[in-house]
Amino acid sequence: MPVAASAPAPAMEAPTRRSTSRLIALSAAAGLSVAAVLGAIVSTQLGATGFDLRAGSVLQPAAAAAAVLRKAGHVAPAVLRAEAAAPVKARAETITAPAIPPEARADAALDRSAVIPIPDGIVTIPSSFSSADGAYDLVVHFHGVNDVVQAGFERAGLNAVVMIINMGISSAAYETRFGIRSYLPALLAKAQAALEARGLRDARLRRVALSAFSAGYGAVRGLLNQPGFADKVDAVLLLDGIHTGYMPLDHSLDMERLKPFGRFAEMAAAGKKLMSITHSEIIPVGDYASTHESTDALLELTGAQRTPGAGADEQPVYELTGAAGEAKPRFVPLSEAHKGAFHVRGYAGTQKPDHVRHLTRMAETALPDLVRHWSETPAR
Repeated sequence: MPVAASAPAPAMEAPTRRSTSRLIALSAAAGLSVAAVLGAIVSTQLGATGFDLRAGSVLQPAAAAAAVLRKAGHVAPAVLRAEAAAPVKARAETITAPAIPPEARADAALDRSAVIPIPDGIVTIPSSFSSADGAYDLVVHFHGVNDVVQAGFERAGLNAVVMIINMGISSAAYETRFGIRSYLPALLAKAQAALEARGLRDARLRRVALSAFSAGYGAVRGLLNQPGFADKVDAVLLLDGIHTGYMPLDHSLDMERLKPFGRFAEMAAAGKKLMSITHSEIIPVGDYASTHESTDALLELTGAQRTPGAGADEQPVYELTGAAGEAKPRFVPLSEAHKGAFHVRGYAGTQKPDHVRHLTRMAETALPDLVRHWSETPAR
């Protein structure tokens, strides 16, 4: 996403709270300089991805964050604060489901030791995934360094299989490819076959969620724009990645480009789907709307209202430059809006590192919404 460095963040009447994380502290504790962290990730993990990790790259901080987290072993699942559902009182006696012996579970022989390569990406099986009968939920995530995305899903503790797709930095490339009706079904079939080969007995797909960072939103738009496909998608997560153009005469938003997202947002606001959006205050270079402005259009469409941010992130996230003691916490929550299962969270920041934090902190922002949604909503 090109960024206008001189554009100031819009003023908002919202209290700012210091957010928290341990990225720089972890690298310092591990004895790693930033240069060492970046060098390691380039040489050992990202040599074949095709991502630009030179100075100034928007993915450079994310790669460093992944290396620090992996080195220090900090992949603890996020703690959710959802209250337990009330017990059903349909019958007086307590009914206990028969326990399934470990050896009889469908995932008893599942091999999670390595990622599964597929065209344009990988399939990974988080440690939090389990399936007694072979049914599985799937998240298809578009755009982002594989290590960073994997670390996010590990920390979130989501009970699902994850497919990660990377097709460069152009949203048009994602939208063109995933606008083809047969493309994603072909990838889903490959993932299914791979899971069976890895030992998931009676494997069968249950629910699908689409997740995208930055340019990856193009794939989500292409898929939601296909007649009938949006009905099969249970959740959409957009991490600082939703844009539209302007109309030539009055410079109003091109709402036609937002229609697929608008339809899904309305279903989420009615509680029929889940949609979770995070956005920054970055003003793009070029004649198209920012993630903040584009999200505002969905808020108006659904009737959801912004309120000052309540500090959704309680861990510090530090700049990946300078000594740990000199680092300043960033990623300040400015606003949020919630209606039904439609959630929006706005964060401060107008620069590339602020953009990347929407990927590195997905486990503390949007992913808990999906964890909660799938744990509380029976599969249809």
